[in-house]
Amino acid sequence: MTKYQKKNLLIGGLLAIVVLMGIAYAAFASNLTITGTGSVSSNWCIGFDSSKTNDYQATAGITGGTVPTGSMSFSGDSCSTSFKTTASLNASFKQPGDKIEYTLTIGNKGTLAAAIESINVDNQSVTSDTTITKGNIKYIIEMPESTSLAVNATTTMKVTAMFQNDTEVTSSTNEQQTISVSINAVQDDGNGGFTPTENTFTGTIYRWNTTYLANKDSSAASSNPYTITNLTEGTDYVKNPNTLNKTYYLKHDIVNDEIINSYMCIVYNNAEHCLKGGDNGASFATNTQIIKDYQTFYSLPDNATPSCTFNSLNSYCHGGGFNYVHADSYGDAYVYGSSSEYCIVNYDGNSYCDQ
Repeated sequence: MTKYQKKNLLIGGLLAIVVLMGIAYAAFASNLTITGTGSVSSNWCIGFDSSKTNDYQATAGITGGTVPTGSMSFSGDSCSTSFKTTASLNASFKQPGDKIEYTLTIGNKGTLAAAIESINVDNQSVTSDTTITKGNIKYIIEMPESTSLAVNATTTMKVTAMFQNDTEVTSSTNEQQTISVSINAVQDDGNGGFTPTENTFTGTIYRWNTTYLANKDSSAASSNPYTITNLTEGTDYVKNPNTLNKTYYLKHDIVNDEIINSYMCIVYNNAEHCLKGGDNGASFATNTQIIKDYQTFYSLPDNATPSCTFNSLNSYCHGGGFNYVHADSYGDAYVYGSSSEYCIVNYDGNSYCDQ
């Protein structure tokens, strides 16, 4: 091969390399373009539905007494004017035994499932039925029926305010307190919300049996049970007094299984009338008024006229619908029915029925 042939061969090889490099460059220099759009459209809206949470049930502590008043107000927009983050509950009471029951509706108006992690009461986080005392008023907070809220779902929770002032009723008796309730909720991760503690009972029970039960804060509590932990519903007590089939019975206010108030109740004129006992006579004035109402009812035409006595120590009536209805300034309250059967709440806070 001549030197010219070698030269031409070299030039041809170089040209081939240049062409290949150009192709490679073109390949590496090409742009890979990916086009597309994405968006997140969701709405978080958990709160008290004020359109369904604007009423309450109020009960006077004595027959013919002033019905207590309350109010429910809301603040903090969750996502609309009717969904609020905080509820303020106000109670204004006039006499012992007054009670107001509030029902709060919690709703999910957003587009994400929610889980309630806790309830805040006066800025205190709670996850079980709780009692808060402010002044002489006890607020009993019950946890929501459900702590998981699917989209558009609702659940309810109850708050009960009870007037615990044991002073005698006067024209100036009055107390007013307010608590705030809010919700701590997060997006549901599939596990739902917290599980409220269900080990205790808060509410009202009724009974007619010989078991001695005491009020929690009474002198009898040191020697007698003051909880319902070891009692059996249906045998030792019921939650509906009609199942007792009695015209008189014992009634107890229960908070977290503990008895906080005891009453001896009589039924006439299709209504329940309860004498409070075991508070060392503090409810004597209230009990006296109830017995006077009893006397008035049975003194009406076509009814038996009871023989009654009212003084600074005792208030009682013989006859009428019962053999004997009695309350005294020491704190006793009792009734005798037929066949010498009776129910009593003693001044020391103990209560039972017997014959």
